[in-house]
Amino acid sequence: MKSTLDKTENRMSYLTVVTEASELEEYMEKAYQRLVKRTEVPGFRKGNAPRDILEKHVGREKLIEDAIKEAVPVMCNSVIKEHNLEPIMQPMVKIVQNEPLKFEMIVALKPQIELGDYKTMVVEADPLEVSDKEINEVLDSLRRQYGGSFEISDRPIMMGDRVTADIIGEVYESPIIRNRGANFELNSEFAKEIPGLADKIVGMKKGEEQKFKLTLPDNYENKVVAGKEAHFTVTIKDVQGMDLPEMNDEFAKKVAPGIESVDALKERIRTNLQNEKERNAVSNYEEKVVEKLIESSKLEYPPVMVDMELQGLIQEYKRQLQASCRDEKEFEERMKQVPEAKLRENGKPMAKKRLLWSLVLSEVTKAENITVSAEEVDQEIEEMLKDAGQNKEEMRKYFQENYGRQEIESFLSAKKTIKHLVDTVKANQPSES
Repeated sequence: MKSTLDKTENRMSYLTVVTEASELEEYMEKAYQRLVKRTEVPGFRKGNAPRDILEKHVGREKLIEDAIKEAVPVMCNSVIKEHNLEPIMQPMVKIVQNEPLKFEMIVALKPQIELGDYKTMVVEADPLEVSDKEINEVLDSLRRQYGGSFEISDRPIMMGDRVTADIIGEVYESPIIRNRGANFELNSEFAKEIPGLADKIVGMKKGEEQKFKLTLPDNYENKVVAGKEAHFTVTIKDVQGMDLPEMNDEFAKKVAPGIESVDALKERIRTNLQNEKERNAVSNYEEKVVEKLIESSKLEYPPVMVDMELQGLIQEYKRQLQASCRDEKEFEERMKQVPEAKLRENGKPMAKKRLLWSLVLSEVTKAENITVSAEEVDQEIEEMLKDAGQNKEEMRKYFQENYGRQEIESFLSAKKTIKHLVDTVKANQPSES
């Protein structure tokens, strides 16, 4: 058997394997022994037909296919050892030729992670003070909720208008956006991943079509087209303006019972935002710490890992959806409303984020020798079962099984690792004089 490592890129190794006819012979013999026991051959008792007779009866190709099914996994393992590869899953195999056997392998390799220096990393916490800008954004949102809309036929589009449009974007004639009948409010949050798109729509009119070019940012999610020039065609179908109520004491009374003035409304908004910031301060800071570590680390992983994570997310979504449905029919009807392709499109950013978090946190766990004891797992299970109600024993059984315990152990390990990271980073904060 001769194996050639053709290339390795993005932690994926591509190999070609060619075998001698004699190397498949032992597997051909085993295939014969299996097939002869379950095949009726005229003139012979079952299990007694000679191999050449059986080959003529079922066809040589049948024996070869059966032999290849057994031989290829063994040969793949041998090739992986020969080239000192560290796979994270079974290799993908394509049979090129049956006789002599030739096949191609794609091996997804273990990620390579070079952590950033988190022991000297400094991350500033978000300010807990509420700014006037944040209060005004809430007030603007309230005015929009209580405002009316009116159709605009001739004036140019402005920021804040609600627009219906066909938006087509292509790179090398391959679509990156094909959104027909898109309905959106044109504001600073619209299409942030494509800088300049919102500005191009401002000034257009109902019925107008424009073609223009924009350069996609280097950090665009699809790395194949990141930094490339994209060609856009935008056709405006409808424009709705907003008739906003005046910001006065009467409006304040309408939107918030018990409030008598605009100043009192602003104060309540400030208090609510302040409380929300304080509630989210811990989790927001944890996220900033982990994201900064990801940004400062060098992570190389096979793209198939994102697909595996995405598949897990989709299965998780389906389980949760099914649990919320009365029966299988309702589940199937609700699944039809969200096609799998849309689930994959929407879930991919989260799948990538979860993967990156998992990679860096597992590496920190190893570096800091963070462990979770069986007692800690048991305590967590009991804590989770407190509110389980009638499902308590069913949940207990699940958590006591290996897979369930592993989930809890992974959760606790990540929790302890994040706490260790945060404590380390906080210790690097310059002291206030």
